[in-house]
Amino acid sequence: MVVQSKTLYGAIAVLIAIVLIVSSVGGLYYVKYEQVSSDNSIYLKQLDQLNAKYDTNILIYYGNGTNTWYNDTLVQPGSNLYAATVSVTDGNVNATCCEFGSHFVSGIGGVQNTNSVYWWVWTYDASNSTSPWQIAQVGPDEITILNGSVFAWTFCGLTSSGNPTCSP
Repeated sequence: MVVQSKTLYGAIAVLIAIVLIVSSVGGLYYVKYEQVSSDNSIYLKQLDQLNAKYDTNILIYYGNGTNTWYNDTLVQPGSNLYAATVSVTDGNVNATCCEFGSHFVSGIGGVQNTNSVYWWVWTYDASNSTSPWQIAQVGPDEITILNGSVFAWTFCGLTSSGNPTCSP
């Protein structure tokens, strides 16, 4: 009986030590995260006070021959492509959030995904002379707009290999 209670007290002491260590490490990471977030927030507030804006161009191709360019769109530094798309379309974007870390866009300008036609997001790299348009590797929330950046949304089907049937 005495041995069992000592073992129980020993196990409780070990569990308390583990909880203290884990919570200390978690607290340290939280403090560092808050510090980085605060630093970024201060920087963005300073840019906002200076009325700094980034210039971007966004193409929306509706799949029926209709292209709409939103050229010289001014956005706040730190903005992402999803927010800019919502802005240029006056909120006319249907999307679900955020199963994979970003919005899944299912409609723009009243044009909705179907079973075989979808919205694709593209980035533009002028330094790539052979293929400047590339399918985005992340969702629109994860694409930070830089000054002078160019993006496109296209509405088209996909090939048997899973690639879009169109490009901007």
